[in-house]
Amino acid sequence: MDESIKKSIYDFFSLKDKVAVITGAGNGIGKATAKMMAELGAAVIACDIEKEPLKQTMLEIIEAGGSVEALTCDITQPVQVKSVIEQVQDMHGTIHILVNNGATMGGGKTVEKVDESEFNRLIDVNLRGVYRFIYEVLPIMRKQQYGKIVNVSSVAAIAGDMTDIHYSAAKGGVISMSKTLAKELAQEKINVNVVAPGLIKTRMMHEWEIEPALKRFHRIGEPEDVAATICFLASDAASYFSGQVLSPNGGEYMV
Repeated sequence: MDESIKKSIYDFFSLKDKVAVITGAGNGIGKATAKMMAELGAAVIACDIEKEPLKQTMLEIIEAGGSVEALTCDITQPVQVKSVIEQVQDMHGTIHILVNNGATMGGGKTVEKVDESEFNRLIDVNLRGVYRFIYEVLPIMRKQQYGKIVNVSSVAAIAGDMTDIHYSAAKGGVISMSKTLAKELAQEKINVNVVAPGLIKTRMMHEWEIEPALKRFHRIGEPEDVAATICFLASDAASYFSGQVLSPNGGEYMV
């Protein structure tokens, strides 16, 4: 292959000179995404409510030669979300990429065990948390007429699950919100897409899910499987993708 063509292909997927904010970056999918984006050249701002895991993510990226800042943030607190975005602007002057990955699980609760406070808790973290970051970032992306927003949902939002109606409801809301935003922002060169993973090997995975999954698929997904999809959607290679739901799930769910 001609070297000039090869270079242009690599540039197509590169995140060089891009500023990327990633929530839930202390563990699992968020951590894998932060490390992968840094490797692709992005200046990563890793956010998480847990300080020690976040510190570990930062150290691993620095050791690999990447660019990263770590900011603790509780995504249920609008003041903290606003502060994070203001700090990023002070450091970098802009934000090109937002990955809304921060979330919490329901714990395998059947419907009679999900009271209103528990329902509201998951909606607050998994749906309103996404909204809060988008709300603060959009003025920046609108001003520069460029942005990539990738929201992490779940295959449970598409196909349902055996338990945790509040989790499925919140993640379904992420998909609906993203599709509406994609239409609203289409003329402003801001792409909004969703990644809806299936069973992935993170601490959120229930032990009882493993055995049935291994009978259906050749393996359980790794955080890097999802991170690669997120990085694609955040790159200029996905400039014609908006309002899409990509689901790395090993065949767990097919339309």
